[in-house]
Amino acid sequence: MHDLLPSGRGPRLVLVALASVLASALVVLLIGEAADFADLAHRLRHAAAGWLVLAAAGEAIAYAGYLAGYRAVAGLSGGPQLPAPVALRVVALAFGAFSLATAVGGLSVDFWALREAGEPPARASARVIAFETLRWAVLAVATCLAAVAALTGVTRWVGVIVPVAWLVVVPACFAGGLYVSAPNRRERLARSGGGRIRRAFAVAVGALVLLRTLVRTGAAARRRAFGGTLVYWVGDALCAWAALRAFGAQVGVGPLLLGYATGYVSEAVPLPAGGAGGVDAAMTGGFVLAGAPLGAALLGAITFRIFTFWLPALVAVPSMLGAPALRDRLREIAEAREPG
Repeated sequence: MHDLLPSGRGPRLVLVALASVLASALVVLLIGEAADFADLAHRLRHAAAGWLVLAAAGEAIAYAGYLAGYRAVAGLSGGPQLPAPVALRVVALAFGAFSLATAVGGLSVDFWALREAGEPPARASARVIAFETLRWAVLAVATCLAAVAALTGVTRWVGVIVPVAWLVVVPACFAGGLYVSAPNRRERLARSGGGRIRRAFAVAVGALVLLRTLVRTGAAARRRAFGGTLVYWVGDALCAWAALRAFGAQVGVGPLLLGYATGYVSEAVPLPAGGAGGVDAAMTGGFVLAGAPLGAALLGAITFRIFTFWLPALVAVPSMLGAPALRDRLREIAEAREPG
């Protein structure tokens, strides 16, 4: 099993962190020039601290939801039953420093934890992909509802391209997932033989089959998985909304969801350093789409990233030192799963 903390990772982590700060600073300078630095300074001076507290609370809610959903999918269909304290330590690493260190960020930590807990590589990968797919499916459905509201005039929105794109792409993705994971073809498509692309496709099909299993499983597991994922997005969107309100921007729930989700798509791309710079710019653009002034959108995006990325990264650094103990605990779980 691969080591989560290979030698030489520390210096690289510091360099990547510095590069991330520089990339974010460059985005602030470039967009800030267009937004007018005087306006930015004014909004900073009059920032409402209460909204920042609410943004922090929203992100705490998001992490609690993520924890519940991750545990539910990890234990589905005979998977490892991760105690809440163990899963919390895994999530802390996944949301924190390792998003700086690797191109796939927290996904690599989720995979590592499942492998150490006794899951075979393909099955561990399928569980990670299944949970990510579930998270995006919940967000996509909510965004489609917001798109319908925008196109029918229920909520304010300028233009039709973004809402129509969501309403075209999301159903197509759902249809494709249902097709490849259908009972009459899943066994053939999930075979892991062949080249790298074929094996990756087989893992993806296995992830979709897991989600079908989740739909048919007990009500308690469904509530933890779907409910936890929904709570995650509610908390994260609350963080974004409060970050905008802190700097004087007021946007409706529907437009916020459309703009937030459109900007958030950039985070699905496996970029190193958590996509620092690029994600900041994308979220700023998403908030502008939602109706926020450029200055407030930029400050809101930076604040949102502080709560969702930079603070978790700093908090997770000490937990890296406890990774060997976490690995030992996960291996104890793996040993307990082995047939007696």
